[in-house]
Amino acid sequence: MTSSLATSSATSVSGPSVYYVRGPVPALDTAQLDQSHGPVLIDAEAQLAQYRLLLERLDDTALDVERSRELIHKVAQCL
Repeated sequence: MTSSLATSSATSVSGPSVYYVRGPVPALDTAQLDQSHGPVLIDAEAQLAQYRLLLERLDDTALDVERSRELIHKVAQCL
């Protein structure tokens, strides 16, 4: 399973893209950060734990499919 995180700051300047690849063996998980000088691969357990926590928080706060559709519809009506 691959999860993709796009990070950005509050000033609408984009930060690096983060890709998290996970599978049935957590010890083999890898995160890739796209930096200006090229990709950086992260496979240290302590760092991966931080990305897992971030993904869990995103999953917990994200709207479900139906609520996402409703929000998009409301925004589209306001345009």
